[in-house]
Amino acid sequence: LLTNYGPIAIIWFDTPKGISEQQSRSLLELCNELQPDCLVCGRLGNALGDYATAGDNRIPEEILDLDWETPATINDSWSYKVNDHNWKTSVDLIRKLVDIVSKGGNYLLNVGPTGEGVVPQPSVERLEAMGRWLEVNGEAVYGTQPGPIQGRADLRTTSGEGVVYLHVFDWPADGQLRVEGVAAEEARLLAGGEALAVEESGGALEISVPEEGQDAAASVIALR
Repeated sequence: LLTNYGPIAIIWFDTPKGISEQQSRSLLELCNELQPDCLVCGRLGNALGDYATAGDNRIPEEILDLDWETPATINDSWSYKVNDHNWKTSVDLIRKLVDIVSKGGNYLLNVGPTGEGVVPQPSVERLEAMGRWLEVNGEAVYGTQPGPIQGRADLRTTSGEGVVYLHVFDWPADGQLRVEGVAAEEARLLAGGEALAVEESGGALEISVPEEGQDAAASVIALR
């Protein structure tokens, strides 16, 4: 696997918990020797690997001060299961993506193909929906860092150079979005680029928003 397929970007172990530290370390050393630029996931065991891996379908409550990812399923199964129709909605998947990225993590979303190698249509539909959302809002996800506002149920934040992104889950019915812990002189919607009125009031930022959000999953506002 490490010598017959050219450069390998990542190798993902789901190593049995019972292996010794010496066994984990020997696997890591082998990967580093044969593929020096290859990342090795934290499930190598014994606190080794290049980054941490959360529990299956689990998202930490807070920012973690390390590189990490959440491995997750689109339904309830990792492999193809003909009678598993408990598909997560695209809104749920997009919000999970935003939640993970807002805490500095990576979303490792699993797809279980059929025995013929076909990706099930419900998976295709959800991945395409996520792709459409990312086409509009990708700048608020790719290459970003956790944002300054954490712990709010109605939104998440990510940040880039000179910009904070508000991923709004619950659009304010009164047309005013109030956020604390961030300063900005201008605000605009990523979907369509509409500029929004913004002012500081009582130590918080008041943003005047349209009557309805642009996306049921998350409407994104860029603050600069």
